[in-house]
Amino acid sequence: MTRRLPKRDVVIVGMGWTGAIMAQELTEAGLDVLALERGVWRNTSTDYAVTNAQDEVRYRYRHALFESLQRETLTFRNNTNEKALPMRRLGSFLPGTNVGGSGVHWNGVTWRFLPSDFLARSHNEERYGPLPDTMTVQDWGVTYEDLEPHYRTFEELCGIGGKAGNLNGRIEPGGNPFEGARSSEYPNPPMDMVYAPMLFANAASELGYAPFPAPSANMSRAYTNPLGVSLAPCTYCGFCEKFACGNYSKATAETTILPVLMRKPNFTLRTEAMVLRVLKSRDGRRATGVEYISPEGEIFEQPADIVILAAYINHNVHLLLVSQIGEPYNPETGRGLVGKNYAYQTMSGVDLFYDDDTNFNPFIGGRCARHGD
Repeated sequence: MTRRLPKRDVVIVGMGWTGAIMAQELTEAGLDVLALERGVWRNTSTDYAVTNAQDEVRYRYRHALFESLQRETLTFRNNTNEKALPMRRLGSFLPGTNVGGSGVHWNGVTWRFLPSDFLARSHNEERYGPLPDTMTVQDWGVTYEDLEPHYRTFEELCGIGGKAGNLNGRIEPGGNPFEGARSSEYPNPPMDMVYAPMLFANAASELGYAPFPAPSANMSRAYTNPLGVSLAPCTYCGFCEKFACGNYSKATAETTILPVLMRKPNFTLRTEAMVLRVLKSRDGRRATGVEYISPEGEIFEQPADIVILAAYINHNVHLLLVSQIGEPYNPETGRGLVGKNYAYQTMSGVDLFYDDDTNFNPFIGGRCARHGD
């Protein structure tokens, strides 16, 4: 039997970066916000400092911070002619679980998108000519200039360290000359570079390039963000990606927003609440709440004026599909938007060889303590 709960102004599904940011903004606007997280509460620094945050077997290889495919898996196929099969090992994408989500185990590298990224179709057609009609790429509809103030707000919230390369249209030495114009310098200076990235920077400079420090959400110095939450300087232990920081040095939802959010009377976080579907009005034109299940198997109906899906993107699409909201994407006809154009981060790198006895000590240093070019 389903139990109906009192109505809330807003219900948020998932409590990672997106959920925490949305909850902070909406509670500041005076709304009553309920967040539903299917995982459990965890305090990154105290919990993982006690249980050894540098346990490589537990976190890097056994993926203790990631979604467990034994509990819930995804099906995958490379093309429409294949049969979709369940994933038994996480590949390039690493969805997190529990409060904080994937933001707990991120490296902290915090690039802004380039202005041309928002003009994905027109920019490439201007450079290379008309794109095939079969390509689904299109311009975003918003510009870098539209989002620049919000980039700045996020960087100030997280205490991002770096060096501006384009400050109000003026190219600055030592920074990224290709980035969009910034309205202000980074809130923190860049991290100290350890030996390997220094060698790279020196080699790049000798070849006439302009290396610059990568922007980092790992604190280069003690920092207090605009919400009044303090973070400690990085100790350069090297355990960033796939690990939780045991030092309050990496910006996450837990170290930047939740300490303030959890004290608000108009915010409630309910953990171990697995959302099953989004509820709709009779005409199907608006969301009216969600239905979720507790660990004991009790099903609840949570009405709300606003429903925000802030889980990992695959789970958001799953909820839309099972709730019959929107038109599912059909790759054969090109119709529909739900599930279309899933994308994950893509990265490139360079392998360098030194023919002397250089000792890099790669186990030391922040994962963001590197140069780009």
